[in-house]
Amino acid sequence: MIQKILTGIVIGCVIGLFTTSFFLPNETLFNLFWTKITATSIVTGFFCGIYAHLSKSKLQIFLVSILIGMVVFFTKYLITGHNFDPLTMGAFTGALLGAILSVLRKIETALKIRRRLKRHRESGFNNYGY
Repeated sequence: MIQKILTGIVIGCVIGLFTTSFFLPNETLFNLFWTKITATSIVTGFFCGIYAHLSKSKLQIFLVSILIGMVVFFTKYLITGHNFDPLTMGAFTGALLGAILSVLRKIETALKIRRRLKRHRESGFNNYGY
């Protein structure tokens, strides 16, 4: 669970820096990191990472991440009044996070199946005595 949460936080941080660089193009990396958009993206990554750990469906991870992003960004708008179209930014951030976490889930599942099949083949599962 910790691995998924940390993955979500790191991806959220990168997406936040990327998004903030569009609005503040002449700022340094340190100043980009301490903005409201980056902080909200990190919080979105945290919640999406928790949901990615709890859910088994890749499509649900993607769709619920979009909803989580919209809710978190709209909550930020209600608290701070930072109006950079919160629903669109939340949907964009959630979609990116959901897509990356879904791909990681797919890779993890494929590797788990491959390791299990290899273990069965080594123990003689696929040897028919030919």
